[in-house]
Amino acid sequence: MITVGVIANPAAGKDIRRLVAAGRVVSNQEKANTLRRVFAGLVSTGVERVLVMPDLSRLAAPAMEDVESQIDASYLEMQRIDHQDGSTRAARMMADEGAGAIVTLGGDGTNRVVAKGAGDVPIVPISTGTNNVFPQMVEGTLAGIAAGSVAMGVDGVDEAVTRCKRLNVLVNDELADMALIDAAVSTEMFVGARAVWNMETVEEVFLTRAEPASIGISAVGSRLRPVAIDEPFGLRIKLGEGNGPTARSVMAPIAPGMVPEVAVSEWGVLQPGERRLIQRRPGTIALDGEREVTLLPGQKVEIVLALDGPKVVDVTHALRLLAPRDDGGDDE
Repeated sequence: MITVGVIANPAAGKDIRRLVAAGRVVSNQEKANTLRRVFAGLVSTGVERVLVMPDLSRLAAPAMEDVESQIDASYLEMQRIDHQDGSTRAARMMADEGAGAIVTLGGDGTNRVVAKGAGDVPIVPISTGTNNVFPQMVEGTLAGIAAGSVAMGVDGVDEAVTRCKRLNVLVNDELADMALIDAAVSTEMFVGARAVWNMETVEEVFLTRAEPASIGISAVGSRLRPVAIDEPFGLRIKLGEGNGPTARSVMAPIAPGMVPEVAVSEWGVLQPGERRLIQRRPGTIALDGEREVTLLPGQKVEIVLALDGPKVVDVTHALRLLAPRDDGGDDE
């Protein structure tokens, strides 16, 4: 059966950055309405089955009722949990069930954990989080049409699917975690509220992308050297005062409504396979804006850029490829 997976994060768009910054709040009602539009788009493409990650808020329930007689929509047989490991597990189950695409609702952090389980299944990310470089601000119906078209294998639409980069975190030469957009070395000793908003606590930043029209830690890189999704390199940045040839200060929107001046002591291009040893102890590493890895004594911790990240669908490009290319003229 032609299958699409749906993973919606109830917690996305609700973290501490609503208190310390001006981050938007995306309500569960809005997420549920977005899913109703996604499902309508999927039905229009002829997709036969939708697999949904169960969550305690039942975000997809109204959408599933809408299409009850039009498509086979069901929850994955897994415990309802609102924790990031659940999203990874759900993505892995969808991949095992033969999903041709996975639609996500969330920010960079949500898509990071989905990517850990999705394998080669293309992700269609809809932005409902805080830091949104990986997901797009896109209307749900259009995202559903794009996801369904990719899953259906519509001729030519695969041109809208791009293989992303990722940052691997190695602990004692073993893969411990990964980031899709940025990894930031923080002086904070504990994971705590996870979100990073105070750049004074950040010592080093590693980036896969540096998009000028982005919010978050990666915005610092975009003020130094923009890096696109398909360029085969990233950036490495050391923060703090410096007097070297690449030292400077930049104004960067590191969170919604927060545009501080950030001092950069040194920066350069990060090449694929290049291992960068992390010296900071104690501390943490934030992955895609959220502290995840605790730096402990006696560990060898390295960050390396890889080109084998998840596949992502550019919705706008996909819809352009689906549009008729006939010039409308009559044959003579």
